[in-house]
Amino acid sequence: MSPYDLFVAIPGTHCDGEAFLRDALDKGAAAVASEHRLNIEVPNLIVPNARRAAAELAAAFYDHPTRELCAIGVTGTNGKTTVCHWIAELLDASSSQLISTVTNPESGLSNLTTPPSSIIQKQARLAVERGKRHFIVEASSAGIAQERLGCIQFDIGAFTNLTPEHLQHHGSVEAYRCAKLKLFTELSPHSCAVLNADDALSERIATETPARVFAVGKAEGANLLLRHTEWTPHACRFVVAFEGKDHVVDIPSGGEHSISNGLVALGVGVAAGVSLPQLIARLSAVRAIPGRGEAFVHADGRCAVVDFAHNAGALKELLRTHTNESGRRILVFGCPGDGERDKRRAMGAVAASADLVILTSDNPKQEDPRSIAEEIATAIPMGAAEVIIEADRQRAIERASRLASAEDLILLAGKGHEEGQWINDQRVPFSDAGVLCQLGFKRRG
Repeated sequence: MSPYDLFVAIPGTHCDGEAFLRDALDKGAAAVASEHRLNIEVPNLIVPNARRAAAELAAAFYDHPTRELCAIGVTGTNGKTTVCHWIAELLDASSSQLISTVTNPESGLSNLTTPPSSIIQKQARLAVERGKRHFIVEASSAGIAQERLGCIQFDIGAFTNLTPEHLQHHGSVEAYRCAKLKLFTELSPHSCAVLNADDALSERIATETPARVFAVGKAEGANLLLRHTEWTPHACRFVVAFEGKDHVVDIPSGGEHSISNGLVALGVGVAAGVSLPQLIARLSAVRAIPGRGEAFVHADGRCAVVDFAHNAGALKELLRTHTNESGRRILVFGCPGDGERDKRRAMGAVAASADLVILTSDNPKQEDPRSIAEEIATAIPMGAAEVIIEADRQRAIERASRLASAEDLILLAGKGHEEGQWINDQRVPFSDAGVLCQLGFKRRG
């Protein structure tokens, strides 16, 4: 807060913005926006929704920069980060400004997937000043529901998929679903909604959005129709039909989920006006994304994969993608504390298909990480995977490394690119990839 700033008092889940009112005034706030009248000595703007007001004020302050850009919002439970990064490369990375789970911490913006509206609008203005043409935003359900994306004039909205997630924030699956839907109901008739037609929510989005719909997937009637598919843990190939012609697509990223993500990215590229052959050529050369199926190898032949899989659906896809006929799959993961307890049993049930499961911490916050691990373990049937509990995540990774042979595959799930853990009220520096490198592993390729 600087002198002459406007302070917006936003009601929060755990803390009300009014709690910081006196501090803001002492630092020179010239006015305050709030949802009810306050007894203060500076002008008080009364607004019906403080979060929406903050978004509208930020957009106006930076002179509505997204009106000067091709703004693209990507939402869904899984795949958002990958799709955003691929879109940036398909549309030319040098002309694209990207706001995503991976790039935000690197840029010093925020540890949130979708930063506050003031930061987003500022970044959009900077993108205009730097001559960028595309502004690509990873739209989390919380970011949408909390109006962080308010007043962004999206030209394209993209949807990847939906599985139950973040229910501690939204309260129900329907509320979570509606948060995703909001991105599309607020599109204009001049914009485009790129939808994964193989997900059930896409039909509802198509019905309720005023935007033009461009569907991708296997479903009959998709604009970009998926035909033959082949995939391995490290690459995939598929055929799409578009405007009466078949096209072969190669992606240097494995798993069936990469095909789905690739289709959505291609759909956005087509909606943005780039030719499909040009998009396909660029997709064949996309770079690896930190913490998204990132492969590591040791000189003695041991292999490991670091992935952000942090819900049952993503964990199931990780295990389905990385089969290992020559040896065991050693899975290391945990679940966050302070909420989403249903996720623990769901992820435990999926983890049962691994050979050895080492349960550990993953942002335990105020909870005892060992208690969380024990709760996960109750969903792994006796006689399925062998289970070890090691609450310290570094020691858990070290143990997996010691137990693995050259024929085994270590899967580190849940943290991905992250470089910290929330323990109690503190963010402690930590990186799965960093621990592997300390143990002598190197990034593949």
